[in-house]
Amino acid sequence: MAKHRADWDGARNLADLGGLPLQDGGCTRSGAVWCSAAPEWLTTEGWRAARVAGLTRVVDLRNDRERGRRPEHPIVDATVKAGIEVVHAPTEDPTDPEFLAECGPWLDHPKSWAPNLARYPAKFARVFTAIAEADGPVLVHCAGGRDRTGMVCSVLLNLVGATPEAIADNYERGFRGAAAHRGHGMAYDQTSGEWITGPSGPARTAAELDRMIADRRPALLDWVRTFDVTGYLTAVGVDPVRLARTLRDRSIKGS
Repeated sequence: MAKHRADWDGARNLADLGGLPLQDGGCTRSGAVWCSAAPEWLTTEGWRAARVAGLTRVVDLRNDRERGRRPEHPIVDATVKAGIEVVHAPTEDPTDPEFLAECGPWLDHPKSWAPNLARYPAKFARVFTAIAEADGPVLVHCAGGRDRTGMVCSVLLNLVGATPEAIADNYERGFRGAAAHRGHGMAYDQTSGEWITGPSGPARTAAELDRMIADRRPALLDWVRTFDVTGYLTAVGVDPVRLARTLRDRSIKGS
């Protein structure tokens, strides 16, 4: 099955979730679910390419403070995004002290996923409902396309039966891709207890990235093995059978 090209002009950390191997054979369907960093970097031509690819809905996982155009973003023709719906569906509450105490030390690590998912069932119900009920292809993004996007895409891939290694590979791709663009959003400063906007730490060397991935990959694989995706979706009020059917038939399942 041919993989759709993911080369929308200006896009950062853009990837098509298609072409990933499934445990029962075959692979995920291309051209159905994309993931990326903040789409404000897309140019007019980039949005046109997204529309040509069939994009109908953008699921924005960012918090309110992270959203919106900044002076460094390209100026885009106002008509080019016509017909593309944006659903704002943040995965966290950055003002929640209990969230910060529990997940703050692990915000860029799969160790944060289980407590994050458990803490905000309504938020994740909105995320997965927005993906499942879209009329066509969907773009899922946060600021860098690494942590929140990696978590949501890993849940999706886990649901449809992608192999654990494929899920980990997709996460690693996004983690490394985000490192190519510093200052992509907000970061939590544990020393000051404040959220800051701008470069989230120093630029990483290849060796540092390798060490970070080596630490995160086992945690992600453990999450894949232990996370009851069907049970979780049922508990948050999302019908896992309907969601799985929608994703496999319309979005994820390959032929």
